[in-house]
Amino acid sequence: MTKTFKSYLREAIEDVKAKRIEKLIQLGRVKMEDGRQLYELTISELEHEYRCMKEKKKVKS
Repeated sequence: MTKTFKSYLREAIEDVKAKRIEKLIQLGRVKMEDGRQLYELTISELEHEYRCMKEKKKVKS
């Protein structure tokens, strides 16, 4: 059985989310201030949080 484009796309999205979550955890973020877990966030929210955390780390250094 071959995968559909939609299933490849879903797999790619989940891979990107997993990598971004891993990076956020490395930066010290394990869940959001509003109580949501990282896996509950959209890719856009994860990217935004990653940029913010990375910038905070840069400013502290």
